[in-house]
Amino acid sequence: MNFSVNLAKVAAMGTLSPYSHEAMDAYVRHGLSSEDRLYYQLVSELSLDSAAFMPGRNLCVAGQPASEAYVVRQGELELQTEGVRYRVGPGAVLGLAAGLAGVPHNMTATAVTVVTASVIPVFKALKGIGSFHPGLRGINRNTVMRILNLNAVPESLK
Repeated sequence: MNFSVNLAKVAAMGTLSPYSHEAMDAYVRHGLSSEDRLYYQLVSELSLDSAAFMPGRNLCVAGQPASEAYVVRQGELELQTEGVRYRVGPGAVLGLAAGLAGVPHNMTATAVTVVTASVIPVFKALKGIGSFHPGLRGINRNTVMRILNLNAVPESLK
């Protein structure tokens, strides 16, 4: 599976409110993929704090609690999980599934370059999920379980 964000197309969007009619038209006009749209919506969210990480700094450490999740805006990270290493960049979301499931990180994510990210406090994400339509909560629960390869529904998502 290949996940990538076309930063040039996203930048061409400017500073539109991500759910406005103007943005919806611009998504089509600029040919944004679903990954590009999701990235634009996440980085346009003004209620999220931003953080910067210098090369060598860990954003997530395998086995540690996942109290914050990160949406990578710029930069490159190396992920290590179960002896496998790979690199991710803008658009990657780190720690959200683990945080929502109430389980420790299953990977260590280390900044390779200077990384900027939007920070999602897990307690706020869980609070927001509680107000979702039951069908959307179910989709979220199943997605988290699939990402983390869980067989049982986490208590936090029941």
